[in-house]
Amino acid sequence: MLQYLIILLAIVVCACTKPPAELDDLGPLPSFVLVDQTGRTVTDQSLRGTVWAANFLFSSCPTACPPLAKATAELQAQIAPWAMDGPAVKLVSISVDPMTDTPQVLTQFGQKYGSNPQIWSFLTGNYETMERLVVSGFMQAIIRSDLPGADLPRDATAMMQPTPLDTAHSLRFVLVDQRGHLRAMYNKEPEDLQRLAATMRWLRDHPPGD
Repeated sequence: MLQYLIILLAIVVCACTKPPAELDDLGPLPSFVLVDQTGRTVTDQSLRGTVWAANFLFSSCPTACPPLAKATAELQAQIAPWAMDGPAVKLVSISVDPMTDTPQVLTQFGQKYGSNPQIWSFLTGNYETMERLVVSGFMQAIIRSDLPGADLPRDATAMMQPTPLDTAHSLRFVLVDQRGHLRAMYNKEPEDLQRLAATMRWLRDHPPGD
């Protein structure tokens, strides 16, 4: 009986230390400088050592963004009991309309959805920095009707205007590890949020290189 319990315990330990199947190494994010809803500068370096999940939205979006913000609030509720217990785990929403989404606007938006600033941050800043980070760094699309395709010359004037309400953008969550590497992507459905929360906790407890 004792031998059986020892074998069973070994199986459980192995299962707990096995990485989630969806984890991959999709490469590092580029360097960036943005500001959060408090006006504090946030960079790729300041997030090093943190496990974080990013998504992309804007406060005036009337259709896709409210459900995405509600899903982020649900994810926050799932990770809140342990997110600040040990190494940092965070949620980061990056605005794709930095002309409109000032820190003050994002503070109000976060309050509307019950964000805990210690867990869930909102980033804004220079449009070109944001677009390069989202498209080239996170590998997520932003399609604006008032801007030409990526292979055509960009109109700097249009990029200084608020993002049109019909802009198409990614609704995914992207998981980033402590080194700033992309590790996995998730949809906003409940089962995906549960998997993301579990994977964030596993990654926090098993940093890359350990």
